[in-house]
Amino acid sequence: MKRVNYTLLLSLFICLMISACKSGPDPVEIAGLKTYTDVPLKFSIQYPENWQATTTQGQRVIVFSSNDARPRFLDYASDGFPGAMIDLFVAKIDSTKTEEDVISKRFDASIYKQSAITIDGVQGKRFDYSFPLNDGEFKGVLIVASKDAITYTTLKIETFGGSWEKYAPDFDKIIASVSLAITQSNAPDTLTVTEELPPPSANLVQKSGTGFTISIPDNFYLGKVNAPNTLAAYNYIGDRRGDCNIQVDVIDASQSGDFKKSATELASKYPGSPSISDTKVGGIDAFVMNWTPGKNIKGRVFFAKKGDNLFRISMNWFVPEEADYLPIFEKCIASIKFE
Repeated sequence: MKRVNYTLLLSLFICLMISACKSGPDPVEIAGLKTYTDVPLKFSIQYPENWQATTTQGQRVIVFSSNDARPRFLDYASDGFPGAMIDLFVAKIDSTKTEEDVISKRFDASIYKQSAITIDGVQGKRFDYSFPLNDGEFKGVLIVASKDAITYTTLKIETFGGSWEKYAPDFDKIIASVSLAITQSNAPDTLTVTEELPPPSANLVQKSGTGFTISIPDNFYLGKVNAPNTLAAYNYIGDRRGDCNIQVDVIDASQSGDFKKSATELASKYPGSPSISDTKVGGIDAFVMNWTPGKNIKGRVFFAKKGDNLFRISMNWFVPEEADYLPIFEKCIASIKFE
């Protein structure tokens, strides 16, 4: 009986260890590849059709495996959502810019391993780099090549959470698919045209934070945030405008028994000390204020308290595009639930 119990306990322990190793989100699958071709400079590349792509004609195509993974490629955090980025960028060298300027290395030069690579029939340079992080290996590759030593095509692929091996076969296909940019004259029909980025999507997806959930547009992601003296802060933002966002700050209110007083004190820190009025958010009593963050920008801030947490929920939008932003943002606020 003792031997049976020991075997059972050992099996349970192994199962728990396996479960722990598999905890956390999985990297986004690749459903298939599609091709982006740039009209002005003739470069092209295949990329996963179900990933999030942003293009700038005559200059760049950047693709993220998901909006959840995108913020890590800004701060290279040790923990976070596993994911990948594919970034193809085109630049010209001149009297002020050399090939070394085009080969942008973000990390210490010692971690880069250089080798030669043939891409689109041209010999280029390849730099592989990696280092360990809390949630697995970070790995990247940087490839630079040019057909005429004037216009350089740079391809950067990076992954977090040890996901490189998962994507490696498709990455090989993507690298092999690249057609390099061609130097164009300054004729009017070859001018760079910037693609207009989309407004917030009407399709909302639920996100979780400390003590709350909120639904946000599926083309928004977590951006950089500056919110001192908070327990947690979440800045939901899209690519179109940096001044149009929804931010949720979680503030410790365990030592404050007067919710209205706390909300009034927070409101007084905004320019003009806006007044607050009664409202409801997430089905509980709350306060709201309006203010003006900048020229042609309107802002609305909600204060709600649940347990020991005070939630400051801000939304800002660009007045000339109010019809695109405000109705969506109001739906986001209406979706909030507190735990």
